[in-house]
Amino acid sequence: MEQEKSSGRQLFESLREQFRIMIPKKPLRVLAAAAAIVMLLGVVIGIVSGSLAIARCGTGRRYAGSAEAVSNVQPARPEPGFSNDTVAVNRTAAAELPDLPLPTPAPIEAEATPAPVETQEPGEETNYLNGRMLKKGDTDELILTVQSTLMDLGYMDPDEPTDYFGNHTQDAIITFQRHNNLLPDGILGETTYALLVSGEAREYVMQEGDEGDDVKEVQDRLYELGYLDKNSRTGTFGEKTAFAIRAFQSANKLKVDGKVGAKTLNALYSSDVVGNYYKSGDSDSSIIPYQKRLVKLGYLESGYECTGKMDGKTVSAIKTFQEANGLVRDGCLGPATMEQIDSKNAVHYAMRLGMSGSSIRSAQQKLYKLGYIRASQITGYYGETTVEAVKAFQKRNSLSQSGEINAKTLEKLNSEKAKPAQTASVKKTPTPKPDAKKTPTPKPGASSGTGGGSSGGSGGSSSSTKGVEKFIQIAESKLGCKYVRGAKGPNQFDCSGFVYWCLNQAGVRQGYMTSIIWRSCSKYKRINSMSALKRGDVLVYKGDTMATGHVGIYLGDGKMIDASSGQGKVRITSSSILTSKYWQSHFLMAYRIWD
Repeated sequence: MEQEKSSGRQLFESLREQFRIMIPKKPLRVLAAAAAIVMLLGVVIGIVSGSLAIARCGTGRRYAGSAEAVSNVQPARPEPGFSNDTVAVNRTAAAELPDLPLPTPAPIEAEATPAPVETQEPGEETNYLNGRMLKKGDTDELILTVQSTLMDLGYMDPDEPTDYFGNHTQDAIITFQRHNNLLPDGILGETTYALLVSGEAREYVMQEGDEGDDVKEVQDRLYELGYLDKNSRTGTFGEKTAFAIRAFQSANKLKVDGKVGAKTLNALYSSDVVGNYYKSGDSDSSIIPYQKRLVKLGYLESGYECTGKMDGKTVSAIKTFQEANGLVRDGCLGPATMEQIDSKNAVHYAMRLGMSGSSIRSAQQKLYKLGYIRASQITGYYGETTVEAVKAFQKRNSLSQSGEINAKTLEKLNSEKAKPAQTASVKKTPTPKPDAKKTPTPKPGASSGTGGGSSGGSGGSSSSTKGVEKFIQIAESKLGCKYVRGAKGPNQFDCSGFVYWCLNQAGVRQGYMTSIIWRSCSKYKRINSMSALKRGDVLVYKGDTMATGHVGIYLGDGKMIDASSGQGKVRITSSSILTSKYWQSHFLMAYRIWD
């Protein structure tokens, strides 16, 4: 045993010398050395762990940091009354912590400077509303200013402002707030009002992010012209609509910005608009089937050679077809026009109420020779007098009494077998001298001194009353219908859409025209003075500038029925437009459809 111990001690001493390990010879020194080694190992392990943590932070996993950094990366939840567009996000902290989820900021237009956030309390620097918050249903004199300013900025269509905060006013304020980076709640508070009247508010232009019926109307028009596919007409202004608008603006030599301002909107409905399908001068074999169909429908003469070229006759025929079928009269052979030409419901060509031109004058001359109208009624305008004369001719010649000169009626009218009127008294007096006894009421029809010579004397007044009253009855049936910008009926309208719908329902085949395009209308008799207005006249006004406008229908006795932007519905004016300073100062002209 002692020998074994001696051998072990010798081995240990040998190892100590080889590895230079100092082995203490006393127990206490042994314990102290062991504790020092343990502490040293702990320090080493701590350093290694810290390095690993730093490495992990470099890959996006952070387990520790300052309180400020942590608070900055929490998803921001806006407090009541604050806009999502103005919630602050610490972007520096976001960059430091790329893997942590951050709230997606609401879209802010590139050129916009964030406006003050609407709060529930009046601001310290302004106190326009004296602590009030105006909302839908309120009546207040301040709303007159609000509506007037919204009209000037383009968020409401031109109209006489009212003191009522209705649906349309609320919609306009929501759009204003959204376009000016405010909380779009439709409530008029201090911040909204202050910006509205500041002179620094942004004017309305339809752009990406907008949605509503007015957007859908623009998309429908872009589809008609071939700039937008059918399935993209969603009512939401997205990338496809912006792309289509840019293409339209480029083709029509407008500023290319992908937004719909006043100039772009008016150009969309212009009669000389440039479409993205077949237009004047184009030539393609695909056009031939539509030319043949136009021949069959009577818009091109039977001997017309269909070559596939969009020549003057084809463009003119397309315009006439579009107007008769309720489309915009632009002469472009686009998708909507193609569909309607191919439709079994396509309206055949006929001379009808509201048309004018040499062909109308020629037909009137034949009616005169047969004794159905007087010489003074040969005007080239197809008014209610001509409608009644044609009905009388059709009845006398055993034809359907439509009051329109279709192919069969025209063929009979040109025939030697056409029967004259039962009494030839009209034919015997080509230049009549009115007899007071035979014509008890000749003066009212000729009193205006404007327009053509067939504005109503004896023989035409009763028939004219029928046409006018039908028109008025149709208009009044829509009282209370909601005002929606761009809407064309049957249950919501803007001002021009209301007139368009009522005319077509009354039998006047009229293509859609904006209030601006109405100013250049040449097919109806123009009335230049408010004192010469008659019941049923279409009234045309300008806005506070010539860039905007309004249209309505005159009821007589100083009253007008229109789709009112200010009241947000179809209404009859409560006061006389003949004495109203607003309507007098904004009146441009009127048009007389019924003679």
